[in-house]
Amino acid sequence: MKRRDLLKSALGLTAGLAGLSVMRPLYAADDWEVKGPEMPNVPITKVNDSCYYFLAVDPEPYPSNQGFFSNPGFVVTSEGVLVIDTGGSVQIGEMLIRQIKTVTDKPVTKVINTHFHGDHWLGNHAFVEAYPNVEIYAHPKIMEQVKNGAGEFWLGFMSRNTNNATAGTVVTAPTKELVGGETIKMGNKTFKIHYFGKVHTDSDLAVEVVEDKVMYLGDMAMRRVANMADGSYVGSIKAMDALIAMDINTFIPGHGEHDGKALLEEQKQFFDIIYSKVGEYYDAGLSDFEIKPKIEEDPFMQKVASKWAGYEHTLGRFVSEAYQEFERNLF
Repeated sequence: MKRRDLLKSALGLTAGLAGLSVMRPLYAADDWEVKGPEMPNVPITKVNDSCYYFLAVDPEPYPSNQGFFSNPGFVVTSEGVLVIDTGGSVQIGEMLIRQIKTVTDKPVTKVINTHFHGDHWLGNHAFVEAYPNVEIYAHPKIMEQVKNGAGEFWLGFMSRNTNNATAGTVVTAPTKELVGGETIKMGNKTFKIHYFGKVHTDSDLAVEVVEDKVMYLGDMAMRRVANMADGSYVGSIKAMDALIAMDINTFIPGHGEHDGKALLEEQKQFFDIIYSKVGEYYDAGLSDFEIKPKIEEDPFMQKVASKWAGYEHTLGRFVSEAYQEFERNLF
């Protein structure tokens, strides 16, 4: 399936999830008619002796990857394990639990969902099944999105794009709120929660592991041209500035490999080029489709961003969304 076809079903969630017509998922375990196949183990990427994540090689959900296309992470503390994002299905969540147990025998006691896109939280189901007392945290806007149909939408999206490999997943919403600014102490580790407003979505949380100078970013920065229909270019640029200014050495994105501040600097440059060029040519009277080829001429786009997954099929949509945001900001 081409990138643009995926985006037709995945974008525009905030414009009316409750009204979307999607295949109704299975919600209660008693109603399961089938369950998708077990998710093969994905290797763990070790950042240091405490911080880990599961690198998703593919940028999109396919039958071949059973919907595994984002990076769940976890941190081992002296009191237990904190998980950042749980993947897009119960099968992925079960795989994460199996793999975490190869690193530590400590239980998972806390989960943080970084935003409302389902590839980052539908695996909650597996963690509640395995650890009934686990605490699942997220920004309150995620709870709002789930109430408005985000769970149903994302179950349908994952099912359609994996030939129903995610069947059996039950929508399991987070129940504890984080709004940014909180500090969570777990044994020998301190976690600071950061919220920058509307960035990739309006519910993005970043999780800082203070002692390790590591930040789990969710989808706020990545070398991938993905979904900005729920986000903000102005907000993303401001968030990159704030993150770059922090005393952090390692950033773990929701998609792609971890890196230092180069990851943030490239993301900022990408968004800044798009938004500033849109503003320049909007004032000159050009439409979004006329602006796109001018953006493609930029050296950074040609040498760097054009190598990112999704660039070819999605840049036009990014330009259109930046155009709409620029126009809204005029009023």
